[in-house]
Amino acid sequence: MKNNWVIEKGNPKLSEKISKKLGISPVTALVLINRGIKNEVEAEQFLKCSLFDLPSPYLMKDMEKAVDRIKNALVKEEKIAIFGDYDVDGVTSTALLFTFLNNLGINVTYYNPDRIKEGYGINIEAVKGLKTEGASLIISVDCGITAYEEVKEAKNLGVDFIITDHHKPPEILPDAIAILNPNQDGCNYPSKEITGVGVIFNLVIALRRSLRDSGYFKNKEPNLADYLDLVALGTVADCASLKDVNRIFVKQGIKRLSTPKRLGMQALKEASSIPGDVNAYDIGFKLGPRVNASGRLNSAGIAVELFISEEMERARELAERLNNENSKRQKMEGDILNEAVSHIETNPNVLNSNSIVLSSRDWHQGIVGIVASKITERYQKPAVIISVQENGIGKGSARSVEGINIYDVLSECTDLFEEFGGHELAAGITIKQENIDEFRIRLDKIISESDVNYYSKLRIDGFLDLSDINESLVSELIDLAPFGIGNPEPVFVSRSVDVASQRILKDKHLSLNLKQKKRVFNAIFFNINNQVKVPKQIDIVFTPEFNIWNGKKSIQLRIKDINW
Repeated sequence: MKNNWVIEKGNPKLSEKISKKLGISPVTALVLINRGIKNEVEAEQFLKCSLFDLPSPYLMKDMEKAVDRIKNALVKEEKIAIFGDYDVDGVTSTALLFTFLNNLGINVTYYNPDRIKEGYGINIEAVKGLKTEGASLIISVDCGITAYEEVKEAKNLGVDFIITDHHKPPEILPDAIAILNPNQDGCNYPSKEITGVGVIFNLVIALRRSLRDSGYFKNKEPNLADYLDLVALGTVADCASLKDVNRIFVKQGIKRLSTPKRLGMQALKEASSIPGDVNAYDIGFKLGPRVNASGRLNSAGIAVELFISEEMERARELAERLNNENSKRQKMEGDILNEAVSHIETNPNVLNSNSIVLSSRDWHQGIVGIVASKITERYQKPAVIISVQENGIGKGSARSVEGINIYDVLSECTDLFEEFGGHELAAGITIKQENIDEFRIRLDKIISESDVNYYSKLRIDGFLDLSDINESLVSELIDLAPFGIGNPEPVFVSRSVDVASQRILKDKHLSLNLKQKKRVFNAIFFNINNQVKVPKQIDIVFTPEFNIWNGKKSIQLRIKDINW
């Protein structure tokens, strides 16, 4: 699908103002404005944010109640159980809280449900099991906000609950001792987009502060910066917006990931072939998928054990198991994706529809979310991929495009679902097989009435002549990292660029020497058809970056699109 270039309008006056105030290029200032920066103060905060800029965790509703209950458990030597989700956010949340409580000397255990056998969220049978093991307090992480009945039954068993979650709360909340969720009514925590592991990090900050004030730490207190590797991993892997508090978490966490103290993280980097520095791409496409693999196909317990492991040999063994699980997951994903694409391409009604709903009894429940993402990206329309179980119940994952809130759309189909929940761009459903056809028809009708144009948009920060590119500018642009959702890497367009030479590398990458106003740069266009041959003058959309080869650093243009 051809990209439509959407060039941001910019604000030249504000750009110049920010540029002069902070001593940065007007181009860099332009990018900041395109990321939502409104003045010089916000620009400086964006560039120089640190852990000292984090808001007080006590702004989060019920934080004091949660801290007091955990301190009470510490004093009375109660056993605490952590109930976590099976994705990366849930795994990192579980490992972070377990490590912190364990280091305090608390008797703590953890439980992550099996995606296939138990499904998402808290289930009462698991709670009964934890009760039998002696737990009197359960802390949910990255789940639990909808567990009204489960928490009620737990209370009847004599088990207290602290719910920590970040998903959209329902109208009726569980009757827990405390609920930590920045999105619940009455919560004054300013950053609503933090993930489950971000909520847990706030909890341990508050708990450490309270214990410090009460004189608990007679010797050295825990250094919470050592936990930021897990916070960064969970935040990026959960596709959270990298703005505000999340930007601080990830920016600081990446520093710790580059030289991690955690043995499990060292082993995971080895298994992922990441020798040194880490960036958001590495987290999202190398580390995250390996952690997710165990939870997608089986239980997330392997990943949690990896991150709390205190023996390097065991950590390497677990990391290798995750690596193998990820390879297995990739094979299954490829098979399902090929089958789905084949069905779409050979069925005009599906191909020309406003949305795509596909189901099969042969598709693994843990893989359909990834496939839904790829289908949505490929066809630029909402997609729901459903795995139908032997009992006739389908477990589906939905993904959407810009401009269509999939959660709101699915809310109009709730009578067809057994369960559903999610976010603006991603959601999950449970549906009986006999309702899938009706759901497909209704979803398409709802979206057809939304008036959204389906085409791939390539957002561009502005025009940039090659003559204006230098090492100082590239360095400034790199300082805007970490890049990801909410803070995409800078992208520019340059018109009428001369092609001095071109060649194909490894049968799929286009290498170009480009010239404009006596400036010459090497450029690379990854994963392009090896038969392509561009004319002598082109327009390019690109990101300038540094390329280090044999110890030499040079500026390279990474091309996103070409037009002629």
